[in-house]
Amino acid sequence: MTRSAPHRWHGDPVHGSRSVVVGVMPGQTGRVVRVAARLATGLGSALVCVWIDSSRTATGVEPDGTVLTTPLDPDRVDDGDEVPGEVELTEALDVQLGSHPGPWRFEYAVGDVAAGLAAAAVEHDAWMIVVGARRPGLAGWMNQMVGGSLAGHLSHTQPVPVVIVPTAVG
Repeated sequence: MTRSAPHRWHGDPVHGSRSVVVGVMPGQTGRVVRVAARLATGLGSALVCVWIDSSRTATGVEPDGTVLTTPLDPDRVDDGDEVPGEVELTEALDVQLGSHPGPWRFEYAVGDVAAGLAAAAVEHDAWMIVVGARRPGLAGWMNQMVGGSLAGHLSHTQPVPVVIVPTAVG
């Protein structure tokens, strides 16, 4: 079982202000976060970077908000107390958003990605949800064929705009 403690705000969010929610994940290109940060700055909003980990399930939540999780794959074993990839992702966000002038934070949750981003958008009164385009190539095509497009699911079910950031710009 692993633990993901709540992460602090970087900067001071204005109480009651709206936000921009961006979907993040380990190994994702920094372009998605940079575009979301520019949008948040332009709107004078906080930026909420949300990783919805679909490979794990919650086993509980501690009083301080720490999420306890376990892998969905019964053959996968947790090697430590931390969610695999979370430290690397938060370090990457620190670098990518180091010069971002507005408030931002990272949040971790488990479950269905579209539903998790939608819940974060409601919780943070989001202006919009920002996601990266599907991965290029065969792997991205297979993911879309099997599970459909995250951006497509969100754009058909959300009351807020969904911004899709191209990740393979040539």
